[in-house]
Amino acid sequence: MGLVGLDGILWNQGTAWVGIGIGEREYWGKGYGTDAMRTILHYGFDELNLHRVSLNVFEYNQRAIHSYEKAGFTIEGRMRQCLRREGQRWDLIFMGILREDWDRNLR
Repeated sequence: MGLVGLDGILWNQGTAWVGIGIGEREYWGKGYGTDAMRTILHYGFDELNLHRVSLNVFEYNQRAIHSYEKAGFTIEGRMRQCLRREGQRWDLIFMGILREDWDRNLR
């Protein structure tokens, strides 16, 4: 169906990057990605004691951005027009979630 994982963990900083992919189109839009993201965030914050989790996503992937926001991520910045795809320029969006966001809103 897909995968989700934490990478680039800096233990001394309490930070990590998350990656997720739902490969089969038949599973898109059914909430599996949001559920998987919440599960990995629970693991990262509650088991690994992380302070922050970050991710990048291209602007054209509005379905993913919406899912990340439902999981508690906030847009923190963007690299403007860094990707050309099918003749159009797209931003790279930087998103993050802090432990305090997780504790306050998503447990």
